[in-house]
Amino acid sequence: MMRIALIPLDDRPVCRSLPALVAAVAGATVETPPADLLPANRRPGDPDGLADWLAGRHADATVVALETLGLGGLIASRLRDDPVATVLARWSALAAGPSPVYAATVVQRTPDADDAGEEPDYWARYGRALHAYSAALHRAIGAPRLPDTAVPAAIRGDFLRRRQRNHVLNQTALGLAADGVLDTLVVGADDTAVAAVGTAEWQWLRTWTSWLELTGRVLAHPGADEIGAVLVARALAGAAGHSPRVAVACAEPDGLDRVARYEPVPIGAGLVSQAAAAGATLVDLADADAVLVVHPPQAGDADWATAPPEDTDPAPAARTAELVRRLLDRGTPVALADCALGNGADPRLVDDLAADGTLARLAGFAGWNTAGNTLGSALATLVAHQVGRATGTLDDTAVRRLLAHRLVDDHVWMSYARPRLRRELGTDPTRHDHVADADAPAVTARIEELLAGRCRELAAVPGLAVAAGSVTLPWHRTYEIDFSLEEPGEQP
Repeated sequence: MMRIALIPLDDRPVCRSLPALVAAVAGATVETPPADLLPANRRPGDPDGLADWLAGRHADATVVALETLGLGGLIASRLRDDPVATVLARWSALAAGPSPVYAATVVQRTPDADDAGEEPDYWARYGRALHAYSAALHRAIGAPRLPDTAVPAAIRGDFLRRRQRNHVLNQTALGLAADGVLDTLVVGADDTAVAAVGTAEWQWLRTWTSWLELTGRVLAHPGADEIGAVLVARALAGAAGHSPRVAVACAEPDGLDRVARYEPVPIGAGLVSQAAAAGATLVDLADADAVLVVHPPQAGDADWATAPPEDTDPAPAARTAELVRRLLDRGTPVALADCALGNGADPRLVDDLAADGTLARLAGFAGWNTAGNTLGSALATLVAHQVGRATGTLDDTAVRRLLAHRLVDDHVWMSYARPRLRRELGTDPTRHDHVADADAPAVTARIEELLAGRCRELAAVPGLAVAAGSVTLPWHRTYEIDFSLEEPGEQP
């Protein structure tokens, strides 16, 4: 049984738990550091403790978020002032841990919100203005003067100095890949846009990747939180010496050419890099071992977290569902990536596929947060599935459990229960909220009630249910939840 040592971006379930669920599909295990070493929201992790933990692992590979090992986590990388030399000293621990090393780094985001929940404090007042300034700076590259802005000079300076430090670190990570310290490096573009300073930095890193002739070992695409799962899949494929042949299918002729919210490139471009990062080989349908079906971005500004719609267009969902059925009826393993709207799965598509049991026949499913998050985790699941088939280690119970977990998280919670709960609580969906400890029992009990009701309606993955009393709010907010699944009569 393959064992993988994982240092995740932070302790959120998609970063900490999803990689293990993906590995289990192929019969592998993932080991993560103790909770007190990992970052939790604005509390940074312990980089020195993480380095010691990694050095003591006996595993077959390492998957590491460089922000966590170097700065204490993704949010810490936006907040801390650690100098480059200090971070590089912490990264030297990679040489003492299990190899090969599959690493990820992230181009810092510039969110379009006056919300300092995950940013420096000045973001509460100047977040939208900084987002606009970031876009203007990108458009003004090469211009004789900087664009005008109402953001004070001291805040502009702090914003850009932090970015410049992180960009230097990302450049150094390219050097570690060129030197062979890293087997693979994924450079994620976190919550960006077509015009943004982060998009410019990401493009510069892609250019250096080409100049250093690292294409294939350094991959750059939109995404962040899913990269741990993607690199676990690549580690599985590498250990097995098997690169699954995957075709991509979309029911909309222009679907892969669409640009999703929070991303700078068409989803088809991101998908090509995501597939390579996960260890897959993209081929035509006639030559494929498995197929990734993409439900593409839909027009408009609807978003299941910030602007939930009353309904979605049934026609695209019906076309995607019919494509899924046609492929499954041919005996082809299919994973579905639902990129229709940000931050949740399309209820129309889920209803259609659940009605006749089609959803339970999928090899994988994802429909969460950004299109990059969705595409990467769906591809990772499909690669793990195909590696398991090729090596005889496929765990059908793990396949079913991961499918049910993503359905509950991506639809039952994100696009069904969360909008209802937030309306009941009077939460502003455009800002992160906070659930006080005293209120958490009532809130989580209401969440369980909503989840249970919707799961009964769908009956999509029979035999699995959210375990009573298992729902928690990892970051004391309603944006994400954690939960356990159980079989009837099973203890949570």
